[in-house]
Amino acid sequence: MASQRMREHGLRPNADAPSAAGALRGTRSDSGWRTNVVTPNGLHAIDCAVGDTHGRAVGDTPHQPPSPNRAAGDDRVLTSANTRQHRAIAPVRRRLAAALALAVGFAACGSEGAASADAESGALLRVADALAAGPVEGFERAVAPPQLVFPRDHGPHPGFRTEWWYVTGHVATAAGRRFGVQLVFFRQALAAIVPERAGALAARDMVFAHAALADVDGKRFHFDERISRAAGDLAFVRGPAADQPFAVQCLDWSAAGAAGGDGFLPLRLLAPARDFAFDLELSAGKPVVLQGDAGLSRKSGEPGNASHYYSLTRLPLAGRITADGEVHDVRGEGWLDREWSTSALGPEQVGWDWFSLQLDGGVEVMWYQLRRRDGGRDPWSRGVVVGPDGAATRLEPAAIELLPDGEWTAADGGARYPARWRLRHRGEPAFDLAVAPLLADQELRVIVRYWEGAVGVDGTFAGKPATGRGYLEMTGYTTR
Repeated sequence: MASQRMREHGLRPNADAPSAAGALRGTRSDSGWRTNVVTPNGLHAIDCAVGDTHGRAVGDTPHQPPSPNRAAGDDRVLTSANTRQHRAIAPVRRRLAAALALAVGFAACGSEGAASADAESGALLRVADALAAGPVEGFERAVAPPQLVFPRDHGPHPGFRTEWWYVTGHVATAAGRRFGVQLVFFRQALAAIVPERAGALAARDMVFAHAALADVDGKRFHFDERISRAAGDLAFVRGPAADQPFAVQCLDWSAAGAAGGDGFLPLRLLAPARDFAFDLELSAGKPVVLQGDAGLSRKSGEPGNASHYYSLTRLPLAGRITADGEVHDVRGEGWLDREWSTSALGPEQVGWDWFSLQLDGGVEVMWYQLRRRDGGRDPWSRGVVVGPDGAATRLEPAAIELLPDGEWTAADGGARYPARWRLRHRGEPAFDLAVAPLLADQELRVIVRYWEGAVGVDGTFAGKPATGRGYLEMTGYTTR
């Protein structure tokens, strides 16, 4: 609307700002958001107004007037709720992208070309840039299978630059209304070593969080994000320890282990957003599956371009979901992925397609395809089949055929994704699975732009009919 003018004031250094490795803070002002980025070179500020829409019906082209992006009672939240901005604010996003690049230190995003390309299409950083090699001095790297001990390794690994706690799942009401849920927390180190600082908001890390709700039968998709420095009570990752269950928090979102559990599970997931909310509990289920080589997941031939990676592939998930003002008691099953690394993707890799599928017979299938700039599949693509008893069978690229079918284009034309997939395995156990989204538009346009959503599965497994559900993530499909 006219009163919400898009203002661009540019980056301004503040000579009085304390030295820091980097931090980000958003505050509401009369003209919109003031975003302060603290870097070793000082404090930089951006004033901008940000518009959003609040959920969308599948097939809609959202060109609604922008509305204030605020969090009641908290002037510290920097959030993008279902952001669908007009081109008028693309310069603002470009400057915010540049500021984030300064703070987070993604070298590949420091240029105008890399940062602005995704800024115009609704995202600030490219996924491939965020996980590229870049400077690694002072950080640990994933070069050998880890010696994991639980519950300790459910917690943070601050020696590595990047890590995440990734929950997806399918739940339904007693009446059968279906929802897909996603909640992920990322810890991103700003520097390997930072000087001692006395400030209450001094931070070495930032915490990012994404949440999404696929209202399958309501035919609506909602998403939101949070970004904060890991300082004070703004954001943190703690535990598990003898007297402290695991907890990760980013502003008003959290995932926290319950007292009396194993230090990690049961895990309560809280994500109040503008037009949806989660209050769910993830409970113990199937055992840990170590991905790759005993937990070392190599992503390229360069030593250290790898992650430590494990999964919990089927966990009971229950609680309450709020969607468009309606509260639903739900129950279903979730999947939790854990990874940490310092660099993962090589320069020739542009994205991936990741499948986490839960078949109705108690079997899970995980496959990720790494894609190269020349359009081919990278030989470091990998996967696993998990049997009903938890036993894991590795999948190798030579035996896998992954075929895209059709194309889905975002309303703004800024990204094109495969519409459906067919995943075949010619080894043992043999399977042939058709994977199709339950909603066509499940694209998140947050600090990075990617498609992640609930899918249905139909086909054969070990010579018998198979059905199921799962989640699919597709990155690196932006067109500008």
